[in-house]
Amino acid sequence: MNKFPSDALPLAFAAKKYGFSWAALRRAIERRRLEGFEADSSWYTTDRAMKKYLNTRNEAKIPKRYRKKLE
Repeated sequence: MNKFPSDALPLAFAAKKYGFSWAALRRAIERRRLEGFEADSSWYTTDRAMKKYLNTRNEAKIPKRYRKKLE
């Protein structure tokens, strides 16, 4: 049996914490831009993976109306 990483987050919680929708994070996982895994029909990611995803996103390719304001 695989163990969960110590910083594993349910996808819904990660979406709320980082200001994304669940569907957007799920699409990022499908496109292999975000590391995630499924366990017991629920999706998870990690804090490390989210930070890496945020740092490697190319905002120039995101339409302006969908861009998040950087704080």
